[in-house]
Amino acid sequence: MRIEPLTFPAPGGGALVSSNARGGTAVRSGRPGAPGRPGPAAAPAAGLSLLDSLAARTADLSCLADVLIDCVQGGASVGWVKAPTKEQATAWWSAFLADPDHRTWVGRDDSGRIVATASLALTSKANGTHRAEVVKLLVHRQARGNKFAPGLMATIERFAKAERLSLLTLDTETGSLAESLYRRWGWSEVGAVPGFAKVAGGALVSTTIFYKQLGAR
Repeated sequence: MRIEPLTFPAPGGGALVSSNARGGTAVRSGRPGAPGRPGPAAAPAAGLSLLDSLAARTADLSCLADVLIDCVQGGASVGWVKAPTKEQATAWWSAFLADPDHRTWVGRDDSGRIVATASLALTSKANGTHRAEVVKLLVHRQARGNKFAPGLMATIERFAKAERLSLLTLDTETGSLAESLYRRWGWSEVGAVPGFAKVAGGALVSTTIFYKQLGAR
């Protein structure tokens, strides 16, 4: 099992990542004078690994789509009432990863295939640069029990501390396995919002909101 940050090639070639959570200096890898043709990968910035080929980008998007579809089919709503098609899931991930306020990590199995993912949604609001929201913690059902989820959460917390974030938040379906896991991992419950999300069949379920303080900024 390995966990790594996920970045995709920037338009026009190379790879584009931010060196810090506030969207600081951008780093491109690519051969000068050869637009559209990624060159040898530059040294990773702030621990971010770069994907410098279209083949890797396409393969990873396909795997991420499979993970999303499997989790929804397994009962996780994560924004969906019914499982998306492969095309819908791929398009969703493309848009999600293009958001400059999102940081995404992935877990790969021994073959290198993505089987787990989690993201951090930063905020650009002036009064909220100290906080972020954990979103889309997803583990393919075939890969569960291999500590991907706690590994991803620990990785996100290390990144948040390194970026001097002092508060993380998240929400999850009330009564779910995830809810008990977050408590075990030291997250504090704010409360539950009844009828927050719709699930397959049209029923409304409650969502529990959690937070974790990482220390004074």
